[in-house]
Amino acid sequence: MRRTLRLGPRVIAAVALISCTGGCSGRASLHLIPLGNRAIDASGPLISRVSPTECYYWLNDEGELCIAMRGVKRAAFDRRFDQEFIASFVLDAPPAGEARNYRVSRRTVRMRSHAGFTHTRSASLNGIVGVWNYDRTTLRGRFRFTVKQQSYSVLVGWGGNTQVLYVGEFSAIPHPMRGEKLLARTEEDAMNRQGAAHPAAESPSTPTQ
Repeated sequence: MRRTLRLGPRVIAAVALISCTGGCSGRASLHLIPLGNRAIDASGPLISRVSPTECYYWLNDEGELCIAMRGVKRAAFDRRFDQEFIASFVLDAPPAGEARNYRVSRRTVRMRSHAGFTHTRSASLNGIVGVWNYDRTTLRGRFRFTVKQQSYSVLVGWGGNTQVLYVGEFSAIPHPMRGEKLLARTEEDAMNRQGAAHPAAESPSTPTQ
């Protein structure tokens, strides 16, 4: 579900170049800090980083600005242990000019990650997303928001409800087809934006890879 982007000449030229050469797919950098106060890891990193190498933007049928990103880190010997991170943003209408700040709600962000038998899913709580250079070749953005994160266990299903702070930035290219596929994956397993605002801890569903 999407509507046609109002692309300027520079954007059209960039999309044509990407289609012909398989060039840049956008990028992002996210720094995450767990906010739980019950325990702290004695030796693990205090701040973790995720660096997606794909990042796309488009308008959906409701005229909302959507952004999706993906990063994969290949395992050395067994592809089943590849690390994958996917995130999607659904914001209000695009800026009338070149920039806009968006307030993050419980519907705005969905995230999924897996590495071997470890799976997590996250939904936003509150925060802010700023975008610049709309209707140019690359959409730039920065963000700061908190999410509720859950982990999957084969014994009890989804649970945990850890709060995590995300701070980062992105450079996205216009590509509705690729972006929509990533967004759909972030909404699997009780993560649909049209349903409950956040993943249900009691959901018994098995994570989809």
